[in-house]
Amino acid sequence: MLRVSRAGSVVVSRRWFASGASFDVVSPVDGTTVVSTVRADDDVSVAMKFVSASQAQKNGVWSSIRWEDRAARIRDFAERVRDDAGEIASIITAETGKPATQSRMEVNASARRVSDLVAMCDRARARMESNSVRASSGSVTEKVTHEPVGVVAHVSAWNYPAFLAVNVLVPALLAGNSVLHKPSEYSPGVSERLRTLLLQSDVPSEVFQVCQGGADVGKALVRLQGLGAVAFTGSRVVGTEVATVAARSHTRTVLELGGVDAAYVRPDVADVARAAASIASGAFHNAGQGCCAVERVYVHRDVYDSFVDAFVAEARKYRAGDPALATTNLGPLTSRGAVERVAAHVDDAVRAGAHVLYRGEAPTQGGGYFHPVVVVGGDALRGSQRQRMITADETFGPVAAVVPVHDDEEAIEAMNDSSYGLTASVYTADGAVAESILHRLDVGTGYWNACNHPSTNLPWTGRYGSGGGSGGCTLGEEGYASFTRPKALYIRSRA
Repeated sequence: MLRVSRAGSVVVSRRWFASGASFDVVSPVDGTTVVSTVRADDDVSVAMKFVSASQAQKNGVWSSIRWEDRAARIRDFAERVRDDAGEIASIITAETGKPATQSRMEVNASARRVSDLVAMCDRARARMESNSVRASSGSVTEKVTHEPVGVVAHVSAWNYPAFLAVNVLVPALLAGNSVLHKPSEYSPGVSERLRTLLLQSDVPSEVFQVCQGGADVGKALVRLQGLGAVAFTGSRVVGTEVATVAARSHTRTVLELGGVDAAYVRPDVADVARAAASIASGAFHNAGQGCCAVERVYVHRDVYDSFVDAFVAEARKYRAGDPALATTNLGPLTSRGAVERVAAHVDDAVRAGAHVLYRGEAPTQGGGYFHPVVVVGGDALRGSQRQRMITADETFGPVAAVVPVHDDEEAIEAMNDSSYGLTASVYTADGAVAESILHRLDVGTGYWNACNHPSTNLPWTGRYGSGGGSGGCTLGEEGYASFTRPKALYIRSRA
């Protein structure tokens, strides 16, 4: 058992199961070592875990169990996550610096997500079975069955280590697959805890295994020959590499590569202040470290001034500090070099003629905090979106650019002017207009009077640089199907 040093006011401990070299987990709060000498995997141990997972698939250790029994074990897992929420949340806060209140929210949401995914996957399975017979005439029946894809490699991210893990492991396991899960080296502890809870729920040890380490371990995992699917959450650059490697062995990919998500506030919005509060939450929650965080805000000129005033008022409510304190709602940026990247995005916008309307305060110790920033400047940001870092590249920090527009057409053009396509939001009192605009936006998910809300019931998928065309997705019935493969059966009862 490893004792974990202090990060904020949080102290946690747990056991590690990997082997090989080692690495440290450093707190973004104050730069201290949170966990020392985490045992990392290497090519050999990754291969050995793959062999055991493959053997489990071959022997039907998990896949031959009735679907209802698999579901019962995953429901038990959900209860264990709920009961263990305090421990898991303390791990998240210690490793990532996420405020303790938000870490607890993530774990509670993850437990609910597991339960909801079981129900949703059951509906997806029932729909598949009800549509299995495609034609029947005389002695011939044509039908489709759905089988597990096999071993799923999941390379995950640090910003929501519990939530992102269950989004993949639950549908993959329910479909009868085995999972090799690699968490980020910035947040390795949650996955080990989830594995323990799965074991306690009688999920066989070979069926969910954790591979610890950095990029080299992720590469070793993705390079494995014989994988059924690779699920990846992370940057577009790395995601492109993952897709390239997977394509060599014709392995299915499920990619979620983030975005530069946009929101549009129409002049008929019912409550400008409420819209500002919603969008501010989408921009600044988790210090803007979310794949669907709102980074671009287009506001009709008729309500622009009132919106900006309300939006800045909301930004002022985000307070950085000790993540253990209940009053802290803005944590540090977790990944190394993030502060410099986010600052570069803001500086680039200012050089282009934009103006920093609001810059909040943030602690200077540890070097991981970045103050919330609201950037404004119509012509400086609108006319050269593809050239400005803040509107062209994923910032992944507590920064939002607010740009005035004259009408719906200008807003639609600006929102689509991106090499990403994850989500987009429209704030308006007119539902018909909202749906009309959303249908014209080239994104995977559209929101009316909401943002930053991946739903269990809807497929989570992007377009273009957000992972479009990868062949799979998470969430929704489509997400469950991503971890199955169809088999066509042509049956003749008489030879």
